[in-house]
Amino acid sequence: MIVMKHRMTFFRTFDTTLADLTIMKYLRYSLQILILTGILAFLECKKSTGPTPEPPPTPTTFHGIRVYIVSTGDIHEYSRNLPGLATLVKNIRDTASFVYFVLTGDFFMAHRSYDVKRCDGHTDSSIRPDLKVPADSDHLYDGMAESRIVEYLNFDAIVPGNHDWVYGIAMLARSSLKPKIVACNIGQPENLANDYLSFSSKRGKFRLNIIGVAATDNIHSKDQETVRIYSLTTSTSMSKIKSALTTANMNVLLTHLLDQDDAIAFSALKNARGEALFDVLCGGHTHESFANITGNAAYMKAGIYGTYAGLACLWWDTVKMDVVKKTARLVCLENIPKDPGTQALIDSLHRVYPHY
Repeated sequence: MIVMKHRMTFFRTFDTTLADLTIMKYLRYSLQILILTGILAFLECKKSTGPTPEPPPTPTTFHGIRVYIVSTGDIHEYSRNLPGLATLVKNIRDTASFVYFVLTGDFFMAHRSYDVKRCDGHTDSSIRPDLKVPADSDHLYDGMAESRIVEYLNFDAIVPGNHDWVYGIAMLARSSLKPKIVACNIGQPENLANDYLSFSSKRGKFRLNIIGVAATDNIHSKDQETVRIYSLTTSTSMSKIKSALTTANMNVLLTHLLDQDDAIAFSALKNARGEALFDVLCGGHTHESFANITGNAAYMKAGIYGTYAGLACLWWDTVKMDVVKKTARLVCLENIPKDPGTQALIDSLHRVYPHY
């Protein structure tokens, strides 16, 4: 009897435990289903009401290289920020294979009284006297100091500005400068400037042309030298520009013109689809600083005495054989570390030419 009693107790306990386990398993499964249902509902809600995902920051099908254009202009013999400019170019060249450094005119002839607008928006009117060129400066050194700096910075292309004739044609015709001068609208002196400079890359499989349009206001030419420069809108200038634009995969237009003349370039130099025939326009002359995308082209002016540099990037797709993206921005040069070699050269020139 005692044995039967224990057996019955055991089976009742076993049945109870088995029932408890079945209930726990049911509850666990129910809880899992409830959680899964909640997750699916949350995701569906997020899908229907959440923000549209941002497009990827770079072309997803991009297979190629980036081509950089660094520009500055309207330096007017003001050397304060040039060591920072040299550092910027060096840093970009250390990380990129295709970098083109261009000067958009007026590297000679500083105004004897001018203000410099800083990156923070303030205007500095207390320029040291030795950084202003006096009225008789052409009799002191004939622009040799700035010529040395331009040579040292090693620009790939230079377009003359209206102030760059002040020391005479001979200064622009120096052996270190003349090969880099581009200005398809200079009629006289003959053979002073190239219509354009072409750069070809076997690895990148592209050809890039840099085309120059010089300032038409050359009233500063020394000793009444004869200088003939055609307007942008003349048939001579337009035919040369269009001829150059059609011979390359990428085109950079350097101008030292008024803003309205740059606007003419955008409106006149278009393809059948109404797009600009050039990829980048680097301008000067008006002492403005901005960088944007106008239509389908990067448009930059980086003047105001070397305070800024313009930086454009062309994304060249080596599969599509086309530019698939363009960017443009300004870089403030005031806080960039100074290149020691450039600074040493400037310091030495200040000692040799006290008025520089």
